[in-house]
Amino acid sequence: MTRPMSSLVVACVATMLAITTPAHELGAQTPVHFSVAGGLGLPLSDLGDGADLGLNLALRIEGRPHAPNWGVRGDVSYDRFDGRGGVNEYSYLGFGANLVHRARSGRMYQFGGLGLYNSRVEFTNSLSRTDTNLGVQMGLGFDLTTDRGVFTEFGLTSAFTSGRNSLWVPVRVGLRF
Repeated sequence: MTRPMSSLVVACVATMLAITTPAHELGAQTPVHFSVAGGLGLPLSDLGDGADLGLNLALRIEGRPHAPNWGVRGDVSYDRFDGRGGVNEYSYLGFGANLVHRARSGRMYQFGGLGLYNSRVEFTNSLSRTDTNLGVQMGLGFDLTTDRGVFTEFGLTSAFTSGRNSLWVPVRVGLRF
């Protein structure tokens, strides 16, 4: 792992610890939830021209500090797409921070935020190219159960990769605990 990437991992872990520590001290005032989600990724635009349907996995921590309708969410995600032609695969390791908005009643929610994406293109000749760039993500989620334990999300992710943006739609189903 490169030095900037390892610094980023340390910063993300420190942020997650900072979020959970006050939640533990405050009890029910600031509920913190962890979640795991996985699903399919539909590549669009230039990425769609060179990649097939992909898979994704996300690990998250979410809290609602002092605002019942608004929350913050940090996530670590991995998206992988099989390539075509001279490309074997495209993969993206993302570290994101999102605002989450929930209506007072109902199961639907919206999210959006920024992320840092480590993109890797592996070519069929065993060479690869790795780059780390800023990106954005946004989407809609729906709680499938009344206790919000099971959910599905439809998102749009754009990593500002060199040349042109890498754009894909992650469709995920997850468990929140």
